Amino acid sequence: MSESIISITEYESATNAVKSILKQSVEQIEISDTLPILDDITDSNKVFKGKLSVLFVDMRKSTDLTDEIKSKKMVKVYRSFIRVCIQAIRRSGGYTRQFAGDGIMGVFQDSNEDDKNITSSQKAVQAARYIHTLIDYCLNPELKKKMDICIGCGIGICTGTVMITKVGMRGKESDDKAENEIGAVWVGSTTNYASRYCSLAESSEIFIDEKTHSEISDSEDWKKVSRTKGTKIFNGYTASDYYLELPDQVNAEAIKSEKQVISKETFIKEIFADTQEKSLALINEIQKKSAELAISLNKSEQKEKQLLAHENELKKEALRLQQWQNRLNSKQSEVDYNESNNNEQAYSIHRSIFSETYFKNEIIKLYKKEYWLDLIQKMYELGERIGKSKLQVQIDLDCYLIGIYRCFGMYEEAYEVLCIQAEYSSWLSEYVFEDVVKKSGHWAKIKNILEKRVNKGNDYRKCLDKLKSLGY
Repeated sequence: MSESIISITEYESATNAVKSILKQSVEQIEISDTLPILDDITDSNKVFKGKLSVLFVDMRKSTDLTDEIKSKKMVKVYRSFIRVCIQAIRRSGGYTRQFAGDGIMGVFQDSNEDDKNITSSQKAVQAARYIHTLIDYCLNPELKKKMDICIGCGIGICTGTVMITKVGMRGKESDDKAENEIGAVWVGSTTNYASRYCSLAESSEIFIDEKTHSEISDSEDWKKVSRTKGTKIFNGYTASDYYLELPDQVNAEAIKSEKQVISKETFIKEIFADTQEKSLALINEIQKKSAELAISLNKSEQKEKQLLAHENELKKEALRLQQWQNRLNSKQSEVDYNESNNNEQAYSIHRSIFSETYFKNEIIKLYKKEYWLDLIQKMYELGERIGKSKLQVQIDLDCYLIGIYRCFGMYEEAYEVLCIQAEYSSWLSEYVFEDVVKKSGHWAKIKNILEKRVNKGNDYRKCLDKLKSLGY
């Protein structure tokens, strides 16, 4: 085979295969009582479609384990882990269909046994509990005894419509020993969400979606949660250390790995993640523009000067963003409840929560009134530690507090802070001013303040005129 040329035969083979696939219509076949095996699926645009529950299980921190113990020992760990997972899935009425490193996918479907309907969700949850029970009561005791290690895993489950189709390429027809590089793919958001829930689950935790929760009988044992990955919020239910019972003759104690919280991001971390994503997107855009500039350099000398100047500005912006990113990275490990180490830094970080969410009412409402009232009280406490009075804290947060109080209909509180802003700040929003005055029903105090400070700027004159136009 030439290293730099695709032969005409190879090119035509690929072209004909693509044309054949795109020409065929997609035929859907409803899944029967049993899932189709790979040999039963034709190499065509026929897809099997039906309601399934998809389970993903993934060993936590396996890369760290591989670094700590020799590879041959890790083979034993992997094989033992996968063995107990397959048993749990199979004995719970499911099918193991994919392996990816230390991760496994199991699928389950509804069935009728002894005139009793058993949902795919019930089977998947049973399998998840089975897996955690075998790992902590069977596998970890042996690993602890023989290798002085223990493992944990997270499990995600999602229930919905899934389509199954065959993909790949057959081996050479004339060679019986040639390998058929063919497999099945599981198409649909159900599979993707199950994988996301798995990545968001903590060690020894099961994370399920709303549909799965609605189909299980033990729904009261689950806790409703919202977790974030990047800027996307995932809602569902979790249960931790949710074991199956063992027979009386089994005398074993659970040995669990250390909890590795990989999914719960603090609100500030979400802000950091959002900023990081925007920074990277902007850097990618900068790189794209730089490439376009490089192509245009040959057109004219005048254009060259303009493009080089623009490219330099973009590089400066990229450097500034990278410096900001480095600062964010250095803060992440310090954010979680390290306020006592540096009160000045803690006050600044908490204040950034208010500034980052200013006028973002959807985010403010997502975290609810009690959260913000607690955070405001926290700011007063932190301010006292660094020598700030309550009034000074309110001056620091004036417009942010008004926005939060308006968001939750607390117009009495909003008016008090508006008076503080009018007396100590250098600007006022005419729209916010009118809204708060009208809905609070108060005006005398702020009118007196405005009359004293009317020479401080156009904002004060406009707000005083607005007050007079309202008849106050």
